[in-house]
Amino acid sequence: MKVLKSVLMAAVVSSGFIAAPLAVAQDREVVQTAAPEYPRGAERRSLEGHVVVRYNVSPDGEVLDPEVVEATPSGVFERSVLRALEGWRYAATGEVTAGVEQRFDFSFDG
Repeated sequence: MKVLKSVLMAAVVSSGFIAAPLAVAQDREVVQTAAPEYPRGAERRSLEGHVVVRYNVSPDGEVLDPEVVEATPSGVFERSVLRALEGWRYAATGEVTAGVEQRFDFSFDG
């Protein structure tokens, strides 16, 4: 439960509810988020790390073209973050928002 809390808090912080995101999407309201799951293998090995992703937001609020721009350690948390982003939605604005960046931290601290 402590692990899930840390990942969920990282997603909330990264989504802009507590801290501003890294990119220009400050004017796009996040209306739905999903926290990435802590990969079982990483949890068993007590691995911690982070993933930074960049994506666009469609006019109707859907996340488009997500890409990993940084991951530490590489190959561990990326898939979980990309799956979670499938469930994210932003408020519809009628315009594309490009270059949104989010950081997801995976930590046992909570």
